[in-house]
Amino acid sequence: MLVTLDLTARQAARVLAQAVRTRAKLEIEPRPESYAALLWGNLAGREGDLLVVDLHYSARVLPLGQLIGAMCDVRTILSGQLCLFSTVIVDASDAGVPRRLLLASPETVQLANRRRFARHTPTDPVPVRLSITGRTDPFLLGLANIGPTGMACRAPRTGLDDALFIGDVVQLEFALPWSGEIHKLPASVCGKTPCPDQEQMVVGLEFAAADHDPAASALEHLRAALNDEAARLIDLDGDS
Repeated sequence: MLVTLDLTARQAARVLAQAVRTRAKLEIEPRPESYAALLWGNLAGREGDLLVVDLHYSARVLPLGQLIGAMCDVRTILSGQLCLFSTVIVDASDAGVPRRLLLASPETVQLANRRRFARHTPTDPVPVRLSITGRTDPFLLGLANIGPTGMACRAPRTGLDDALFIGDVVQLEFALPWSGEIHKLPASVCGKTPCPDQEQMVVGLEFAAADHDPAASALEHLRAALNDEAARLIDLDGDS
């Protein structure tokens, strides 16, 4: 369970001021899940009640104009602490370099355990084999993002949409690009969201290993790999 602490309005204002001053690196997760991409950027400044975010060039997403008005969850590390807040994307621009978002300044900021931070969008394609009990051939999905409690994958709707139902328990097999190690885990289907083109969908999967399940150790191993990679990315960002 992720334990968080709500900051007072004064504390939240100080945290945001520090983030602007240090050009904090932000991880931005637009909602709904159908966008299936995390955005990374640096907090470049403030314009009144708006936060200005310069996106990293590697961020891959639909045209930014489609994100205007979308809610998003934002995560960043400040002084070794994970800070969380939710806000709305007020404006977005694809025209300049770097691409830019304007976020409404949040009224509430939370602090949480840094080791729960690891959540990644792969820069290279990562195939995920999804096996359903009673079906011989697995489905091949593409990893959209992954975190300690689950992952989101993209897949063609044809065939999979009719074979997969919310609440189904499936078996996943995949390899993280930075380690190459193969992970095999059970998961439950927690969401199916059609993509705007209606030909693909995003499948939300929650890891289903319980504390005393034989797969629990495999899940802890995966979480350790995610945390190690998160720490490495944060350290690299601090050196730049």
